Order: sequence, then C-alpha cells, then structure tokens
Amino acid sequence: MKKILSLLVLTFFFVAPAYGDEKLDSFLEKLKSIKTLKIVFSQETKLPVAGDTVDLYGGVIYYEKPSKFRWEYTKGSDIYLVSNGKYLETVFPSDNQCQITELDTKSELFPLFQIFNNPENFKKLFEIVKIEKSRNFETVELKPTYENSIFEKIILLIDKNCNLKAFKTVQIDKTFATYVIKSWKENVKFSENLFKITPCSLSSSK
Repeated sequence: MKKILSLLVLTFFFVAPAYGDEKLDSFLEKLKSIKTLKIVFSQETKLPVAGDTVDLYGGVIYYEKPSKFRWEYTKGSDIYLVSNGKYLETVFPSDNQCQITELDTKSELFPLFQIFNNPENFKKLFEIVKIEKSRNFETVELKPTYENSIFEKIILLIDKNCNLKAFKTVQIDKTFATYVIKSWKENVKFSENLFKITPCSLSSSK
C-alpha cells in the first residue's frame, strides 16, 4: 500500500493560453504571480485492486516555485515527501524507511505542480479534452501529452471566481483520486528548512 500511495503522490501538480475560456484562462493567468502556496486538502482514493473500497486521507501541501514542495499527510497515513527542486525524498515513518530519487520534472512530478511551475507551458504539457460549465463551476478535463506519464486524465474544478476548488486524477491502472481543497493561501513565507532533504541511507539513488 505504501508503494502505491507513494507512486500516486509522486506522479501528483502561464502567459495564459488562449483557449477562449474565461475561467480557465483567468485561473492560469493568476498562477503567474504565485511564488508559494499552502494547500490544506482532503483526499479520496480508490484502487482498482480494492474493488469499491475508498481510502480517506487528509494533508497539507507546501509549494515553492520552481519544483520545491513538502507533501504531508495528517490523516490516513504518516508518509511525507520533500523536494528541494532537484531531489525527492519519500519517508515512511511507521516503517522506518525512506528513499531519495532524482526528480524528473515531467514523468515524476505531480501534474498539479507542473501547472504551478510552468503556466506558460500549459499547452505543451496538457491537451484539453473537454470543458463542462455550470452556474457556479467549470470542469476541465486534461490529458498529459508528455511521455511516461502514469496519468490517463486530470480534472480541474474551477469556481465562478476562477479559484481551484478540487482536482481529480485517473491513472492508467484506473486508480482514482479526488482532492478537495479546504484552504488555499498564496505567497506565504516559509522557513528555509521546510524543503531541506535529510540524508537517507536506507534506500537512495542519484
């Protein structure tokens, strides 16, 4: 389970492109001014091998452009991940295990972080499959266009004020995950040690 959850998280995150869509374009435009983010979220995950079982999680994401982040679970798991922009450390405290890998910004970086990092490259990284509009929300379905992605689709839920309220990922193996954003704080000042990677001797690679 820990390996599946780790993979789910890792493989997890704009001159605005002219798609002629006001909410999406405004959301992408807003991302240009964001340097840091703190996101509190809840997560529901359904694994294909588990039938109808839905696992519930909660956590906090700290993000700093470009590619620095700390993803901590506060409910359902004690796994946390830290990226200093070049290397990614995954820690499993309950099992006293950890691993460090070199960060591949395309195949391993969570799709939402790719959007945050490179809004100007949005069109190169994702194909817009469809956009559905309602009175209060807009649902945007995306398909990654880069190689080696484990994701089949990413769905963004944008509200009438052009804020991201939720996102969903569907992996090629049919693992579904829905993330509901409970709190979104922009340009927060973080400690310099927040994205510091501690030496991990149990399992590492460069």
